[in-house]
Amino acid sequence: MSDTAEITAPTSLSERARWWRRAGSLLSEQWMFALLLGVALAFDGLMLTDLPHGVFAFPGAVLLAVLALLGRRHPVRAGLAAAVVLAGSAVLTKWAHTRVYSVGLVAVLPTENLAGLLLVAYLFRARSPRRAVPVTALLVAVCLGTMAIRSTISTSVSEETSLGFGFLQLVLAIGSGLYMRQGPVLAPAPDSPLRALVRRQWPVIAAQSMLLFLDAVSGRPNVAAVGIVLLCGLVMSTMAVFAPRRPVETSMLAALALALAAPVMRLLGFGASAALLGGIPASCITAAMVLVAYASRFAPPRGAGAAVGALGAAAVFVMVLTPGHSPAKQLAESLFVGALLLVISVGTGVYFRARDRERARTVQVAVDQAQQAERMALARELHDVVAHHVTGIVVQAQAAQLVAERNPQAASDSLARIADSGTEALTAMRRLVASMRGSEPAGASEATEQATTDLTSDLRALVDAAGHDDRPRVELDAAIDHPVPPEVARSVLRLVQESLTNAEKHALDATRIQVDVRSADSWLRISVSDDGTGVRAQPVGGSGGYGLVGMRERVELLGGRLHAGPGEHIGWRVEAELPLDRPSGADTPDRP
Repeated sequence: MSDTAEITAPTSLSERARWWRRAGSLLSEQWMFALLLGVALAFDGLMLTDLPHGVFAFPGAVLLAVLALLGRRHPVRAGLAAAVVLAGSAVLTKWAHTRVYSVGLVAVLPTENLAGLLLVAYLFRARSPRRAVPVTALLVAVCLGTMAIRSTISTSVSEETSLGFGFLQLVLAIGSGLYMRQGPVLAPAPDSPLRALVRRQWPVIAAQSMLLFLDAVSGRPNVAAVGIVLLCGLVMSTMAVFAPRRPVETSMLAALALALAAPVMRLLGFGASAALLGGIPASCITAAMVLVAYASRFAPPRGAGAAVGALGAAAVFVMVLTPGHSPAKQLAESLFVGALLLVISVGTGVYFRARDRERARTVQVAVDQAQQAERMALARELHDVVAHHVTGIVVQAQAAQLVAERNPQAASDSLARIADSGTEALTAMRRLVASMRGSEPAGASEATEQATTDLTSDLRALVDAAGHDDRPRVELDAAIDHPVPPEVARSVLRLVQESLTNAEKHALDATRIQVDVRSADSWLRISVSDDGTGVRAQPVGGSGGYGLVGMRERVELLGGRLHAGPGEHIGWRVEAELPLDRPSGADTPDRP
């Protein structure tokens, strides 16, 4: 019995830890929605404590908030469970004679409203319409039933207004879910600047649509007043959507629309007490703030100043023409609030302008670095590959000139090797041109292609190709007992190839070149030395001075070390150490 307890206890702890990890992952994926639901729950808790039997409505709100968060991964099951919970909460509040307060939707708590919208968005985001539509219809039916059976406190929002507001929310939730859908609902249409702009501006479109609806239902003196408010708000909202493309022009047009609407508002008896800011409708205020922010972000300073000045003048014009009961006090309050909103809008635009400038600098620096790295890589390939073959051609041609009269057969053999070297140089040059045009990765030249999993065989082939009668004898001593990464093997071949080229160009009277490659623990050591007696005053083909630079760059990219200088007694010596167990650019490990 004790053994069973010892076995099941760790299992239960592991399951509990796994459950907590899943819950934490779920919250981290949608922390913003969790924060909004938490704020709504806290607000509902405070409001329900002041209502008779309000505590009976709170548990249902909590369960709906939890189900809304679970709906990201299980939208159908969470939606069905939410319908059951909402129906049960409605029956419970009816039985307890609970009076539920309203915000937007009659008899529906803000948490219940937000949770339902989130579930609908998740349904259309992750499931096909065949499964999302029935669950959404069930949620809507239960919501309407809840509104019908719950008793409410007195509210200024009529049932007609509540139904219209709910319908608008439903459309926005379905649209948001389809927009975030993981895969095209229909065949993707060719993109265009207008489609791209609308897709990027969907938060502005959604917010302005909501505010236009609120302006339409928030009590106006007559139908004509509603029409002029909606027309002005629609024009300014449209300008706000297209502001990123033409911030100054759209701001001027929006200011003109607002200024032309002001006299009509005055004639229709639209006073300052009927709107949020001195007679300006809410949709116009938010549209003006968006326009100011975009002008401050995208327009030149002079154009941004003109746009902000025009919108500010139009707003003041409306405030002056639509006075309230206390004109002086109303105007002072409106100017103060307007100045505050103006500062917020301009500050937002300037902040994003600085972010855009910093992002552009970062991208430019990254592009410059990438281009420089590509140029350096191509320069190394050009120097290591083409210069190697051309050096061989020059050396063999000089040798053929010296022995042409005494030994015509040797001269003929040199000409054949010159032809082979020229063909190899032409092939390498074509590969480099192809890599620069993007048809082949940079650096995919001959020496790279000949790198195999057997570095010793590759070195032997390179040494055999370099050793001829008219060149110094090349001897190889390789003891490689550890696995060598491909990038290290390619660099080893390049280092040996460049060292042999330097010896042919610079070493005077050299008869022997010794190549030693050995592996020890986490290091690969390369040594190339010659027995030349001096340095040519005028090297073959001249010296570009980039051979050692290229070798040092290769070694440093792999985190190794390079030393080049005179040998111990005679000649020249190149020594390099490359790590076998560190990636490129890593810190250099300690010597073994």
